[in-house]
Amino acid sequence: MSASRCSWLAIGIAIAVGAATAAGDTARAETGTDTPASAAPNAVATPDGAGPSIPGAGATDLELKPTIAAPGCNRADALGVSRVVEIDTASGPEFGDQYHKSEPHLLDEGEVVLTFDDGPMRRYTLPILDALDEECVKATFFSVGRMAIADPATLQEVARRGHTIGTHTWSHKKLSTLDAPGVEREVELGLSSVAAAAGVPVAPFFRFPYLGHSKASLAYIKGRGLGVFGIHVDSKDFRTRSPGVVLRNVLAQLEHEKKGILLFHDIQPSTAGALASLLAELKARGFKVVHMVPKQAAVTLPEYDAIAEKALKAKSVAAANTPLAERAATWPVSGTEGESEPGERPKSSAKAAPRGAKPIDWANPSNDPWQLKAFGSE
Repeated sequence: MSASRCSWLAIGIAIAVGAATAAGDTARAETGTDTPASAAPNAVATPDGAGPSIPGAGATDLELKPTIAAPGCNRADALGVSRVVEIDTASGPEFGDQYHKSEPHLLDEGEVVLTFDDGPMRRYTLPILDALDEECVKATFFSVGRMAIADPATLQEVARRGHTIGTHTWSHKKLSTLDAPGVEREVELGLSSVAAAAGVPVAPFFRFPYLGHSKASLAYIKGRGLGVFGIHVDSKDFRTRSPGVVLRNVLAQLEHEKKGILLFHDIQPSTAGALASLLAELKARGFKVVHMVPKQAAVTLPEYDAIAEKALKAKSVAAANTPLAERAATWPVSGTEGESEPGERPKSSAKAAPRGAKPIDWANPSNDPWQLKAFGSE
């Protein structure tokens, strides 16, 4: 990790420690203030109420922080963040229904974690951020590398507003279909690109595209010290443009699950339209929002950092030469994927592609409508 990123990490840790100290309350046990920690499945109380450790989880500890109010949140009636959970990902912990046999205890009944995949996409990510701010809650965004390069300013806004940023590969390929070099490229270029675009260290939190993986790709992720985050509740927002359908999907599943990691996509208009109403319903029904934060920042690899920085610089130059009104939500360039590094404009776009060929979109170089597909449909 570069010196500049180490500096950012040190600053981030200092801020987190200061905020926790200012909160003044001792972190409560995993099961809540009214329930002894020993009653929680698989949880063991640690001294001084520091939170539970998870038997069999190796170096994975979920450290519960005191409630930290969102900056500038003066609404007494806001949903807010009920507690902050610090997650050590060194051993590659797995969360979600997909990993129910190995999942550490994370949430109590009535608690939810809000997560958003596939962005950033300004036209939907910004309204989502505004809805979260309105209720003073925090979420985790699993960003796609090519989308981060396409719109770094929006990703930086996600970071500025205090949300956790994880990663979701470079181009949303299904990792179970790739060979070892392909898995490495998708994971590492995604991680480096998101970190470069955000301008700050990102969390070692990872979500598989389509929630699918092979044994080899899972082993690679865990070997890199990344936490794997599946889901418990699927909004299915990619199947509909109706905010009402998204709202009903989530509430119906929560009625059954009683808690869980909620999946949305910040590239979907249905979620952008539904979120304010959903947060109001969560508050009315007594649900609490938990914010996940990392114990340590993700460590990127220098060779992929170099590619990501090159792509980000090329994107900046391209944006400066394009009137704002003409810019697309993603970043299209001409040529073929093999002619340049990801994100780099070919020297002569006029000669790069045969006459009549469609320009390659580096935000979707395979012309794969992944954001419209149901998980597991490939």
